[in-house]
Amino acid sequence: METNRLSALMTFTCGGELRMTRSQETMLAILALGAGLVLAAFWGIAAGSSSASLAAANALKVPMVVLLSAITALPAGLVALRLTNAKLTGGELASAFATSIFGGTLVLATLAPLVAIYYHTSSKAGIPLALGSVFVALATATLLFGRAVARRVMLNTGSEHKGRAASLLAVVVLVSIFVAALMQYVAVAAPIIGEVGTRFDGGFDGLMGR
Repeated sequence: METNRLSALMTFTCGGELRMTRSQETMLAILALGAGLVLAAFWGIAAGSSSASLAAANALKVPMVVLLSAITALPAGLVALRLTNAKLTGGELASAFATSIFGGTLVLATLAPLVAIYYHTSSKAGIPLALGSVFVALATATLLFGRAVARRVMLNTGSEHKGRAASLLAVVVLVSIFVAALMQYVAVAAPIIGEVGTRFDGGFDGLMGR
């Protein structure tokens, strides 16, 4: 594996070839999750930049929301993996999930300066842009996750199709639970985006207009 772990992490996240032992892959997954939480904190500071106290709180709240959502969703994904007899181990699923979180939060951190700028220069675009960056990050993470799982299944089976559907079902289950948990943890941690907040601050009930 490359000496620069961050470089190796970027290569692994982008689907590049890395020859690693199981322990090295585990360490890379832990690094991916840790780096993802740091990147999420950067976005949290930008999303709360309308208030110094909110920005400081978001530096802790946003990574905690991401971490708790991941912990909530992972068991469901592992159960789905076993029930469908997918050609993928639990460790491989968790590793792919961790790197996809890193990829998604990397998008958040990349867009964070733009979010901060619009908060201080536009009364109408700040909150929509912050919400849009979240949706873009979720979409990116989902695509990375699905690609990583499909690629690992292909390596395990030697076929592009064998066992792929069962493994991708586990991806769908895990991502669905992650998004559902994320919505409620955001409600618990609200406000995150702006001092006024958004409709998502009410969780499922707020989103459905109840």
